[in-house]
Formats: sequence, C-alpha cells, structure tokens
Amino acid sequence: MDIELASQELYSKLRIYDEVIGIGVYRKNGIQYIVVYLAKLSNIILEKIPKVYKGNNVETEITGYITLH
Repeated sequence: MDIELASQELYSKLRIYDEVIGIGVYRKNGIQYIVVYLAKLSNIILEKIPKVYKGNNVETEITGYITLH
C-alpha cells in the first residue's frame, strides 16, 4: 500500500489515544518510514503501534504535548 495512504489509515486507528499527537512520513537512509508522534511514552500505546503497517516500517517519536500560541 502507498505509504501516504497507509499513514492516514494508521492514524485513523490510533487517533483515539490521547498520547498520539500526529503522524508523518520520514525518509532515512533511502527508506521511508511512517512516524507516529507521541505526547509521552507509554507501554500501553507502544503495544498498539505496529512495527510494520501495510508493508511500511513504523517508528515512534516522543514530541511532548503540542500547544498553540
């Protein structure tokens, strides 16, 4: 599945969790990843996030809570 579509689909499944802030696509060493941005680290949420989704590698990044100014 196309990585953009896969990331949108994964986000629609994960956005119900308060820890999930957003999602993006990142390229590292020529490989594309889906990145799930988290407000805080939680073993419960990490268990919900797959390592591979629809053939695309998935990573997490802790960003903290985002506030608008």
